[in-house]
Order: sequence, then C-alpha cells, then structure tokens
Amino acid sequence: MEHVQSELVTAAALEGRGILPKATAYKMARAGQLPSYAVGTRGRGVRFRVEEVLAALRRPVTGIAAQ
Repeated sequence: MEHVQSELVTAAALEGRGILPKATAYKMARAGQLPSYAVGTRGRGVRFRVEEVLAALRRPVTGIAAQ
C-alpha cells in the first residue's frame, strides 16, 4: 500500500503546499538542514519527502542561529 506523503516531491511542490519557499528548500538541503534525495541520471535533481521535511522543520534550532 502506497502512502501519498512518502512520495518524493520537488521543491516547487513543497512551496505549492505552503510548506516553505522553493529557494529555502534548496538552500536548507545544501546546508544539510533538510533531508533530500538526488535523482536523475546525473543526480542533479533534488527531491524531498514531505514528512521528513516537516519533521526537520519541527526540530529546535541549535548553535549560533538559535542565539
């Protein structure tokens, strides 16, 4: 049985669902703050799992940014 939320979605889909802006998703993924998956033959496409993104956004901020 397939769960809709476990599917891989684009940053644009995250933005369309009102989760966070597309540019922020890419920036946070590059910084290792959001789990992401490389897709495509060259691995240049980036996809996200909605439930993983939501969990990451719920985590408390630590370090300099929290001060």
